[in-house]
Amino acid sequence: MSKLPKAPLLEVIFEIKWDITSKTDIVDFQYLHGDLYSNLKSKYSHRENLLPPEVPLDIIKGSPVFRFREKQGSYPLVQVGPGLISLNTIDDKYFWNQFRDESNKILNILNDIYPKYSNFNLSPALTYLDFFNYDKSRETPLDFINSNFQLSLNDDFMKDTDSKMHDVNFTFNYEVEQKIVSLNLRNGKINNDKNGIVLQTKVIGKKEKYDAQKLKEWLESAHNLSSNMFKSLTAGKLYESFK
Repeated sequence: MSKLPKAPLLEVIFEIKWDITSKTDIVDFQYLHGDLYSNLKSKYSHRENLLPPEVPLDIIKGSPVFRFREKQGSYPLVQVGPGLISLNTIDDKYFWNQFRDESNKILNILNDIYPKYSNFNLSPALTYLDFFNYDKSRETPLDFINSNFQLSLNDDFMKDTDSKMHDVNFTFNYEVEQKIVSLNLRNGKINNDKNGIVLQTKVIGKKEKYDAQKLKEWLESAHNLSSNMFKSLTAGKLYESFK
């Protein structure tokens, strides 16, 4: 997505997952973690262990175990776990070209230190999280969604009951260009005091074998798809408010 001056963006995540099917895969992860850090530490020198030592690795497949940052609390960051590697950043640090180039750099490193990954069926995903503030005391979540997004939702089935909408959580899944695009709208908070709607736009790739070049092409395509979806969903006064 383009860098809008008043973008509602919270976080961007590019992740790759693969199945862990044997003890050998767990052993491989130990080498992968060390080799990855060796290649990234010039930029991401701050290493965090997210897993208590008593928890065995084989029960947290697909979850991050180590996190690499430039310094404590900074972004972007790289996460790695058994069957997982991701690059995460936030709005202040997000520019698409930089994020793409950093992702491609990590893919090149992964190809050098762990070429075995291209033999696995991989699941790439690109996620954008956006936050839209609204006055919960003056309008319901549906009021806000219907007046700002290119969506039309109602709860007429509740009109004969003595009730007031508390929150929403809607997910729409579409198959586009051999990818699944998942749009989720739900109530959320940031900074513990701002009520609003969180939009998660997640593009999920087909589970199959990918080499580094194919993953780079997939990421570019997923970004274009996410960007177009966001522009279409927020078209009108809401999108104009981001400029």
